[in-house]
Amino acid sequence: MSTHVKFLISTFLKSFIFVFLVMLSLVFILNILSELEFFRNINVKPFFPIYISILNSPSLIFEMFPFIFLISTQVFFINLFNDNQIEIFKYSGLKNSKIVNVIGLFSFFLGIFIIIIFYNLSSNLKNVYLELKNKYSSDDKYLAVITKNGLWIKDKIDNNVSIINASKIDKVFLKDTIISEFNENFDVLRNIQSNKIDITKKE
Repeated sequence: MSTHVKFLISTFLKSFIFVFLVMLSLVFILNILSELEFFRNINVKPFFPIYISILNSPSLIFEMFPFIFLISTQVFFINLFNDNQIEIFKYSGLKNSKIVNVIGLFSFFLGIFIIIIFYNLSSNLKNVYLELKNKYSSDDKYLAVITKNGLWIKDKIDNNVSIINASKIDKVFLKDTIISEFNENFDVLRNIQSNKIDITKKE
């Protein structure tokens, strides 16, 4: 790998990490305010809302990655312009298209990593978050939470646990819904996916 490619990747990665941490901080602050409102009249330890906010934040930030990539690219080019690195690359014979190709290819592999690793991690943390918060709901067999990535419902029927995620609520319909059903040992029994679910009869 040539020196200029390493420089471009490291500069873009620094911009990406910077934007990611800023977004994560904002999501965490908004999330903890929501949790404090939920636990306002519930006696819990002071650090508990912070703890579950940390668990819930990755699933919220996952939906924001397209914007994070966009803003990171803008920050990356702003840094290059401010340091006159673009002019230096031009004098060295490196075209702008080459820079875009390098960043585009790196972003592709970074996106694959995020989908495979980060998504699974955030989903597992979301499940732990729902389990912990469920203990403080009025019915410990049921919990519904609305977040930036849709509606999450955890329900227990006949010793089977169902985790439902819908991306949108449209009047009496749940849009783009995934239902995962588990047994008592949390082994997957089945997964159901539907573009539209009618909840008029609450079934």
